[in-house]
Amino acid sequence: MGLPRRFSNKRPALKSLIRRVLKGTDGHGPRTRTPERRDTRGVVAKNPAKSQTRLTAERRAELVADYKAGIPVRTIAAKYGVHRGTIPKFVLESGGALRTPGLSEAGRVHAAALYADGLTLKEVAARLGVDDKTVRNAVVHEGGRLRPQGRRPADSREHEVERQV
Repeated sequence: MGLPRRFSNKRPALKSLIRRVLKGTDGHGPRTRTPERRDTRGVVAKNPAKSQTRLTAERRAELVADYKAGIPVRTIAAKYGVHRGTIPKFVLESGGALRTPGLSEAGRVHAAALYADGLTLKEVAARLGVDDKTVRNAVVHEGGRLRPQGRRPADSREHEVERQV
């Protein structure tokens, strides 16, 4: 009757006891507080979801200057190694004003006119330096109709060739 229990898996408490006996207790004292981890930029955060980049005051000033110069936020984030959500925080802390995303009223009208002339959303976006979703929103806002996706009809391609010549 005792054989099945003898050959079965050991219970967790017994495994722990055996491990402690074999390992020994020598050299174990009270846990000490771990020292702060540092690198060339300063103190490193413990167990961050993503490693944090600490910017000096000079680098922050450069970041804000790039933002005020009109460089896109994603480009600035890649250049300085920070999250794009951090950039508006730095700009506001420095007393600057945030840019309004999208196109102005005149820009929306111009985008809708270019799209109505036969350019695609991507072509209009490239010409105006904005995202194609911004152009789509501008066309809809101005009351334009979006063309179905896919190839352009043959007559609009001929119109495009005439426009380039």
